[in-house]
Amino acid sequence: MKIQLANEEIELLPEKAFHWHKERLLGLSDIHIGKAESYQHAGVPLPSGAHREDLEKMSFLIEKHRIEKVVILGDWIHTQHSISELVFRDLHRFFHRHNKVHWTLLLGNHERNAFELLKEFPFHMVSEDLEYPPFLFTHGHKYRSSAFFQIQGHTHPLVSIHEGPLRMKLPCFHLEKECLTIPAFGSLTGGYVIRPKKSDRIFAVAENEIFEVRTRP
Repeated sequence: MKIQLANEEIELLPEKAFHWHKERLLGLSDIHIGKAESYQHAGVPLPSGAHREDLEKMSFLIEKHRIEKVVILGDWIHTQHSISELVFRDLHRFFHRHNKVHWTLLLGNHERNAFELLKEFPFHMVSEDLEYPPFLFTHGHKYRSSAFFQIQGHTHPLVSIHEGPLRMKLPCFHLEKECLTIPAFGSLTGGYVIRPKKSDRIFAVAENEIFEVRTRP
C-alpha cells in the first residue's frame, strides 16, 4: 500500500517494512535476531532457528525491490547474548549474499552493551537518530524534537479489531500527524495495542495484505 509522507511516496509492505522507492531504501525495525539464544542463555529452552525466517524474508524484499540501502530502526538483535555460533554463521552468509547493499543500523535499547559485537557486521552504526531529509529515522525509545517527519519503531504496535463477533489483534503501521510507527519485523516479537486518535490512520497487516482500519471516535 502506497501512501504520501512529507511529499514522498512510501510503500507499506505486508512483510512489516517500508520501501522508499525513490531512494531504493528498505526500512524495518525490531527484528530481535537471536531472541531464542538470549532465552537459552537465561535457562529457557526455546528452540533456535527463528532468525532464519526473518533473514530469508529480508532477502526476499531486497531482491524483489532491488534495494540498495537498508535502514534498521533499532533492535537488530535481542541482547548481547544473541549471537551464538549458529547465528554468527547465518549472519555472515546473509551479509555476503547482499554485499552490495549499504547497511545502516540505528542502535536501539536492545543493542545496549553489544556495540563491539555488532562491529563484526557491515553496519554503519548510528547511536541516536538519522536525519535523511525529509525524514528523521529513529528507534523511538528517546524523545527527539525535529522539523523532519519522523519514522520510528520500538513499540511493536498492534491494532485491536472488533467487528461483531470478530476479535483479533494485528500488527499495524500507526500514522500520526508527524510520525509513522512501523510494526516489529521479527517473527518472535510480541506487541502493544495502540489507542489511536480519531485523526490517526491505522494500516493493519494480515496474511500478505495491508488494509486500513477505521479509527473510532
